[in-house]
Amino acid sequence: MSRSLSEVMKAKSDEGLTDYINNFNKYTPEAILAAVNELRKRGKKFSDQELEDIDRKMHARAKAEYEEQNYLVADALTNIVEDPNAPLLYSKAAILAFSSVFTVLFGAFLLADNVNGKKKKLIIIGFGIAYFIISIIIINVPSVSKYWLTLLNGSGGLGLITTFWDKYIGKDVKYRAKPIGFPLTISIIISILLLLAIIYSR
Repeated sequence: MSRSLSEVMKAKSDEGLTDYINNFNKYTPEAILAAVNELRKRGKKFSDQELEDIDRKMHARAKAEYEEQNYLVADALTNIVEDPNAPLLYSKAAILAFSSVFTVLFGAFLLADNVNGKKKKLIIIGFGIAYFIISIIIINVPSVSKYWLTLLNGSGGLGLITTFWDKYIGKDVKYRAKPIGFPLTISIIISILLLLAIIYSR
């Protein structure tokens, strides 16, 4: 059974907790706040300025991740052409969007459809399944906000359109954008069925 963040922090030394505050790029905002709360329970006094600095750094990190994601989407669109001889692929933007909205597993299926070779397809789908399972485990940890599922999905989608796309398709490949109507319909239907299953299983 997974431990809550507060329980995890209780087991750490003061030095270990301070590391969360000094290294914002290594930890999630929830973990950082949990470390701050644990230090305060142990008698650590934070000034208003220190708390403002912590909040500012976490917002700056979130903003940087958002801007990076938008940059990658814009960069992906530059490789879309209308040349009839160019391969027809689900776009990077579509894969990222499906990953963010429907989970990385859906984005993985789109990317897998783009590549040739059974082994490559299985590796991509396997990544999608593993990432989906890990994400579900993480958001079911007590004290972890559910909105982190969206962030996790976005990060996984970025992994698909950078690491796997670059390796199996090619970073600078020009292609025609494949229509997403069919996979979008299927994804919505599956999502609705899963939601109904969750509701009626309670």
